Amino acid sequence: MPGDPKDDTDPAIADTDASAGGISEAGASRSASRGPRGVRSGDTLGRYELGDELGEGGMAQVFRARDKELRRDVAVKVLFPHLARREEVVRRFHREARAAAGLEHANILRIYDVGGAEGDDPPYIVMEMIRGRSLLAEIEQRGPMFAEVAACVGALLADALAAAHKASIVHRDMKPANVMIAPGGKILLTDFGVARLETEDSLVTKTGAVLGTPAYMSPEQASGDVATARSDLYSLGATLYQLATGTLPYGGSPAKVLAQIASGSAVPAVKKRPAVGPDLSRVIAHLMAVEPEQRMATAVAASAELRAVAAAGGLGEPADELAVYFADPDAYVKERTPKIVAGTVAAAKQALTEGKLPRAMALADRASSLAPGDPSVTTLLDRVAEGGRATQRKKLAVMVLGGAVLVGGGGFGVYQLMQERGGEPAVLDAAIAVVVAHDAAMPDAPADAAPDAPLADAMELDAYVKPKPDAGTTVKKDAGTVAMGALDAMPAPLPIDAAPVPIDAAPSLAQGTLVVRADSWCDVTVDGELKGQLKVGQRFSIALAPGPHTVLCAQSGTSRAWTQQIEIVPGGTAIAQGDLIPRSEVSIETDVTIEGVAYKAGTIAKLKGRLRIEAGGVKKFITISGPCRLKATPQLDCYLSKPGTP
Repeated sequence: MPGDPKDDTDPAIADTDASAGGISEAGASRSASRGPRGVRSGDTLGRYELGDELGEGGMAQVFRARDKELRRDVAVKVLFPHLARREEVVRRFHREARAAAGLEHANILRIYDVGGAEGDDPPYIVMEMIRGRSLLAEIEQRGPMFAEVAACVGALLADALAAAHKASIVHRDMKPANVMIAPGGKILLTDFGVARLETEDSLVTKTGAVLGTPAYMSPEQASGDVATARSDLYSLGATLYQLATGTLPYGGSPAKVLAQIASGSAVPAVKKRPAVGPDLSRVIAHLMAVEPEQRMATAVAASAELRAVAAAGGLGEPADELAVYFADPDAYVKERTPKIVAGTVAAAKQALTEGKLPRAMALADRASSLAPGDPSVTTLLDRVAEGGRATQRKKLAVMVLGGAVLVGGGGFGVYQLMQERGGEPAVLDAAIAVVVAHDAAMPDAPADAAPDAPLADAMELDAYVKPKPDAGTTVKKDAGTVAMGALDAMPAPLPIDAAPVPIDAAPSLAQGTLVVRADSWCDVTVDGELKGQLKVGQRFSIALAPGPHTVLCAQSGTSRAWTQQIEIVPGGTAIAQGDLIPRSEVSIETDVTIEGVAYKAGTIAKLKGRLRIEAGGVKKFITISGPCRLKATPQLDCYLSKPGTP
């Protein structure tokens, strides 16, 4: 389906142009008395006859058009009349054509021609016609991608950036909305509308205009500094973060997002969604480093690292993998999941052998989120838990910090806050804190440390606090749960060699089951507590205590959500079900059969989602995500436009 233009409606991802609000007298107007005309379907610009409107963004409309001389279909991007009156904006608009026209790359949309800005014709750019949809529309419909698939997309985008950077061009607005998925699963980077030639003496750069999209913008762009090639790498990292987790790195108003970007406070992707895994999460964090010099040096290096992530999961050349994936995402996921889970389990076992317990834990969490019922995953979780206990027995270190005791060694330890109760130590009811030392044995204190300096000052720790479970609560290995979850349920300090608490204890017979169903992915929250993520085509069910509960199904980073009140009875099943994607008005302009139901031309139908459509002997799946016109020519598709327009 043609690209979805709605990416500019969310304040967290709206285009920002600091120069738009006030402009110098020199660039105030192309003509004080007369401006360019507006255009619509059926009009002609130069040798191009405009057809259906495909969509619009923050600066321009995009039309399907016919090149009357070369007799081929093209896309024509026409600057809005109110912007075409501003000389600086026109220069920036035409810069897109100058910047991209010289780039010949398999993953960059081709620019054919440029015109307008004379007489009453508005400025326009003529581009390659792509019958596809944006990467943003894809993830809004399907939710987060496999880490390996996201890595394949990122590798090809890095290749495109490498070609641009070699030509001294910085894109400055890398984001999913500016990436098209063409037929055959081909990935194309588009919209160099805010691109900057590094050698160009640009007025826009001199005035310090903030150009780009806040949610994906690098810290240096957010502060008004000049964007460089490494700024594009940051935006690539933010794009991958959304592809892998289904959410933006930061949320809120543009001002709030810019402040968060400057602080670098994004939650690591693997903690936001354990299925991302530690490897892709590490690459994303490297790309999104606050200081440019801490990021990868080049887009070529970024592509190599992303290809390594994909290859580690058993995937081949990214372009070949994406061709198969986008042909049938559901079938691809079903086929690849067992292989990826097997590879993740093997990598976790290797990490255990090498004594890298934190990595093994992260990989075990990933395997559990991808295949929670797989016997090999259950065995892995038990091995990781036993590995933690064995590490404690072999490398025990105890120190006293006031009233606290730290038990640790190798790469893992349990930090329990203690207090004296009648002379006997007891765990504080508030929390149990789990401390993970990164992939190394506990170091000795520095030689120059003060005699009474605590050993903790010499350790690099990744600490977080987990609520202590209530008595009798089953310890589940759901998303975000540390593989040694059994230790979190200890009611009091246990001897190191005490029998382990069973991880897979059976649910209480007094509990009931909640099943959540929706037409798209969502994060499921029950009574204010995040329970996991519902994925398209997969069953989501959890055990709950009897009584009333509030269920929230929401897509993070969007306004799509629904809430339901349910009642759980002992041993029973309650179903919470709702729709996240609204039905759209579709103007049917040819006789078709949709999901086995016949529709006549001239019918207006309310439809949504991925539908099987047949017309004139042609069968295909078409995704309906907004108002559109269902037509058989030039090919069977639903073209974005307001129903009833000519």
